[in-house]
Amino acid sequence: MSAVSPDHPRSWELTGKLAQRRPHETIGLEGRNASTIHWSTNRPLAMPPENSPAPPRKKARPRRSAIRTGDAPPVQAGESALRQSISLLEATLDATAEGLLMVDLAGRIVRFNRRFAEMWELSDAALAERDDDTALQEAVSRITDPERFIERVRYLYDHPGEQSRDTIELKDGRIFERFSLPHRLGPDIVGRVWSFRDISDRVLAERGLRESEARYRRLFEESPHASYVTTPEGRFVEANPALYRMLALTPADLSRANSLTTYVNPKDREEFLRLIGEQGTVENHPLQLRGAEGRTMDCLVTSTVQRDARGEVTGYHGIIKDVTAQVRAERALRESEMKFRSLIENASDTITVLDLTGKITYESPSLHRVLGYSPELLVGRNVFEFVHPDDQPATTQAFQRVAAEPGNRVTLEVRFLHGDGGWRVLEVIGQNSLADPAVCGIVVNARDVSERKKAESQLLYDAFHDKLTRLPNRALLLDRLTQYLRRGRRADAPSFAVLFLDLDRFKVVNDSLGHATGDQLLIATARRLEGALRPGDTIARIGGDEFTILLDGASLEEARLVADRIQHDFGTPFQIDRQQMYVTASIGITMSRSAYRHPEEMLRDADIAMYHAKGQGRARYAIFDDSMREAAVRQLELETDLRHATERGEFEMVYQPIIQLTDGTLHGFESLVRWNHPQLGCLLPAEFTRLAEDTGLIIPMGLWILRDVCRQLRVWTDAFGAGARRVHVNVSAHQVVRPDFIGHVRDALAEFGTPPQLLHLELTESTMMANAESSTVALRELKQLGVGLSIDDFGTGYSSLSYLYRLPTDSVKIDRSFINQMGPQGREGNIVRTIVDLAHDLGMLVVAEGIETLEQAAALRGMRCECAQGFLYSRPVAMAEATRMLATGTRWS
Repeated sequence: MSAVSPDHPRSWELTGKLAQRRPHETIGLEGRNASTIHWSTNRPLAMPPENSPAPPRKKARPRRSAIRTGDAPPVQAGESALRQSISLLEATLDATAEGLLMVDLAGRIVRFNRRFAEMWELSDAALAERDDDTALQEAVSRITDPERFIERVRYLYDHPGEQSRDTIELKDGRIFERFSLPHRLGPDIVGRVWSFRDISDRVLAERGLRESEARYRRLFEESPHASYVTTPEGRFVEANPALYRMLALTPADLSRANSLTTYVNPKDREEFLRLIGEQGTVENHPLQLRGAEGRTMDCLVTSTVQRDARGEVTGYHGIIKDVTAQVRAERALRESEMKFRSLIENASDTITVLDLTGKITYESPSLHRVLGYSPELLVGRNVFEFVHPDDQPATTQAFQRVAAEPGNRVTLEVRFLHGDGGWRVLEVIGQNSLADPAVCGIVVNARDVSERKKAESQLLYDAFHDKLTRLPNRALLLDRLTQYLRRGRRADAPSFAVLFLDLDRFKVVNDSLGHATGDQLLIATARRLEGALRPGDTIARIGGDEFTILLDGASLEEARLVADRIQHDFGTPFQIDRQQMYVTASIGITMSRSAYRHPEEMLRDADIAMYHAKGQGRARYAIFDDSMREAAVRQLELETDLRHATERGEFEMVYQPIIQLTDGTLHGFESLVRWNHPQLGCLLPAEFTRLAEDTGLIIPMGLWILRDVCRQLRVWTDAFGAGARRVHVNVSAHQVVRPDFIGHVRDALAEFGTPPQLLHLELTESTMMANAESSTVALRELKQLGVGLSIDDFGTGYSSLSYLYRLPTDSVKIDRSFINQMGPQGREGNIVRTIVDLAHDLGMLVVAEGIETLEQAAALRGMRCECAQGFLYSRPVAMAEATRMLATGTRWS
């Protein structure tokens, strides 16, 4: 397959045009450029390209006239023979298993066989004469390395006399062997012949064989048992590293070594050869062999005879297992059985006998009952192998004391490995009985006291851990923090940090879903926080939904990283009782410093920083500074004033107009509360609403707002009748989750006789989605009262579209954050348009808040947004001004 453009015989373009038929070509001779691969199963050799020099004329020879009358004309006979030859050639080419392709020196395709088209799986469209380019693109697209493929073709066309053989890998896993050689007519090279053979099966088989050989070679080399191959005379031909170690040989020694020298008893070899000669294979045949340093080894040998085609023995191969330790342990056990029978009969707990190295020489049968081992498994093993690593130093010292002198006695507690893989606490009494000829060892009596220790540990654990989350509690945290503060008084002491974490709106979860669900959320929070900490850090639950994290050896930057990681992890919803719950956390950070003397001071400042983070909008962290403590004091004073604000009549309602974008008429108002503080002046909701929610004062304050709006609506209804407009009232999540909220709304409407359709309650998206099921029920009950419902700050919370369409809401309010960033090419413009379309699909009216420019208003009108509010139209106004707007029918252009 070539890649030659028709403009030049050596240009390597991937696509080309069909070579034009030349006037002197005969019918059926269609030379094609190889870059287009114009496929045909009937392509004779192409004529020379146009503009090529004409071949020299030869002298005309005199015609022979000796043609018999009646014979076929010579020209017709030659054409018939040529057609027969071509037909035979085509049949032969189509029958071959190789794909064949013939091109001329200009890169034009002369002929190919059916197998070539099949191997490359070319489509019918690619085989059509009108779609030459597709053929090459399809073929080359199937190759894993098309650049190398084309590069090789380029080279061979630059060197027409060279032959080539290589392989091509296709993306479908097939492998072709490609062979190319010059096409000669006499001494002249007139083109090139390409053949392709599918060698996939052969290559895969060769690869499999190599991998299999490598795998078995690796098993041979890495086997823990000695493996070998010998000649019939016993000379080692091959051995693995285990045999080298067993016989203390090096690879250089192998050719000089002989298996005859490894037998302790030469007659054993004669018996071994007899058995293997009769059976062909022996398995686990016991032998004594000489190992490294001349030591005698008890071994089990498995071997097989190797024979040639004539049945002659050519050698042996086999495996040797060293079972010396097992044999000797069994022998020692049998020798000591009678010696300690009297001890067995009188033992109530486990009785163990050790030698001076700690090796177990005897175990009583009670071992299986107490520790789950059969005595045979431990005899011969060192007792320290089963002692807990943390108890090794104390156990070693006790063992040395009792072994120092006959008659010495020690008592200690030690953790010992049980047969089930766990640890048991043993009360151990060890006595030196080496001088006793009936014992000759150190006798250890052991009693399992695990349950007693477990009860003691549980009492201690419960005193310092939270029962719900199993985290350290406040007592343990203060103890560790005290240690850190003492250490921090040294000049070279590392710094540390305290993170005080509080779940945002956790009370809503408890009030709406119950304390059982709240407890499950606290447990899940504890596990998630543990996953965010560094090794060695401490996390404690100090009460309610408050957690404290102690970061030892942490810098301020490391504390920030931990806080960022926690905030990121909280972005994933919790799955509690088949319900997804989105929970955020506010975090306060304080760093260690010399001014702190008591742990409570550090916790206090971290707590202050946490509340500062909540005041900044929750779901974030704040780092403590001294100004925060001063602000906390002021906040406490403000809370005291807030508790008396309602009874003192310090609250006032203002109203911001909501405008119809289509005609500029007044659609309604949003009611907003102001606090006329006697010392601080007029305070906006952002300055005290959060405090009201955190202290629970939002409930009486919200009830006052609801009643005041209902009262004012009745006044406007009496004054303007149908000209009165609806008023939107913001409702806190703390109000919605209370079971008496709907009753408060019903009572306020009834008390003042307010038309319910004029009261519009606005709930934030997050409030609805925090508990979508219960929110849906509450909203439907409100809807039955005739009250209008709206989703406030739409797009800023965690929406669930599966619930959104079920909520009985009348309108959505697009948050000002999207409006402020709306621009000609801004993404927020697309978001606003999407919200508008979604609301309309759900049959809801759309209100955009925060409109400040004419451009924003025009863009919203173009999106078919119905209503808007913002400083472009009016700031919040007092009740008197709002009344004037209703009376005059104020319009905004």
